[in-house]
Amino acid sequence: MIHPPNPATWIPPVIHLIKDNLPVLDRKGEEWDHMFTTAYQFGCDALIALGQAEETGRGARPLAHPRLPEILPRWDDICVAVLSLAHQCGLLSYRLPDGCESPEAAAWWGRRKGEIMPPPNIMAAYGLGPAWAAPEVLPVLRALGLIEAGQWAAAAEPVLWRKEPPEWRLDIAADPRFQLALDRAVNEMPADIRRELDRLVIITEADVTEGLIRRAAHQEGLRAEHGANRVICLPLTRESVRQGLVFLRTHDLDWLFFSNWRLSDGWLSPSERNRALEIFHDSLAIRMRRAVVAQLYPDRPEFAG
Repeated sequence: MIHPPNPATWIPPVIHLIKDNLPVLDRKGEEWDHMFTTAYQFGCDALIALGQAEETGRGARPLAHPRLPEILPRWDDICVAVLSLAHQCGLLSYRLPDGCESPEAAAWWGRRKGEIMPPPNIMAAYGLGPAWAAPEVLPVLRALGLIEAGQWAAAAEPVLWRKEPPEWRLDIAADPRFQLALDRAVNEMPADIRRELDRLVIITEADVTEGLIRRAAHQEGLRAEHGANRVICLPLTRESVRQGLVFLRTHDLDWLFFSNWRLSDGWLSPSERNRALEIFHDSLAIRMRRAVVAQLYPDRPEFAG
């Protein structure tokens, strides 16, 4: 079992790192702008959850009198927020087993061919690969309990499963701990979660008819607003509408797991749901959604992909 470090150890450096690396709306720096970018959204949400800011239309605004809440956000969610922000800002680089940057990462950051990169300063451990972290990030990762003695700590493994860096080629679904978590997710599923799963994976003919009417009305509205000759719409069929519903409901299924499930706890209690940050694009939660749906609804493979 993972025992998170004392919040007094990690809260100050986490707040400082996030504040220093979020984009600002103006030169005065009176508001942080998440730019509708995942990592920046996580950073803004973390500051709000830690009582340092209030939500705005597109980010967060520092509070005049910040104060930590009596009930703190989840440590593991804060870890994901920090890792995401550091990686987004180029302050954290996941490396291949030989310590080099992947060609995809080099292209993303616009590296010149042959550019020398600093060697990893976080060594592989507990199934996780090597990484490089900037000097201002290393002490924060130590305070969070994610690294120790120059390598990843045991506590980092389930956290980084949620990021699943492609450089490491992790086989999470094959891990016995994932299989145990799957059994728990299926066998200890709350009734409200099961009802919502049932609703989302079952698309009735009435749902398709309603979707067809709604999409046809939307297309007509676009033509009326912009002119029939300027709006090109794909032909509507019951199958195309059904595929659209599968896409939308798969998104909703993912959010059901993002908001209500964590590896360490299984399905979250109402109080734990209130502590959870909105960590979307959570690779581990998506893997668990696929596995749960495949087991409970083998005749609905379209929702298990």
